[in-house]
Amino acid sequence: MDRMTSFEGDTGPYLQYAHARLCSIGRMVPLSHADFLSADLSLLTEEHAVNLVRTLAQWPNVFINTVKTQEPVTVLTYLFKMTHALSSSYEQLNVKNSESELKKARGALYECARQVLSNGMKLLGLNPVQRM
Repeated sequence: MDRMTSFEGDTGPYLQYAHARLCSIGRMVPLSHADFLSADLSLLTEEHAVNLVRTLAQWPNVFINTVKTQEPVTVLTYLFKMTHALSSSYEQLNVKNSESELKKARGALYECARQVLSNGMKLLGLNPVQRM
């Protein structure tokens, strides 16, 4: 079965589900652009948050390398790495039940992850869905 259409393991639908889940967090805890801009990111001290920030920081280099090498598998590998980091972080980095400032910081982190995931999926020709 084709890895980009299967629902098992690292697949296109798995990436779409990860994007839809991030959109769901945004719907459950609606934060404004101003909230994201004013978020105190120094509050993101948990190991899962730090690991996710580090992974997100790799995106520009992954993108540039992919353009240079013309090997889209680099983006695909990165997106799976990022979505695995996301999956393991949801319980530890709860947005909905956090106090106000932490909610903004975690919401901003997840919004950044959603944007990077969306950009990477579009680069690969995948449709980042908002609901599944």
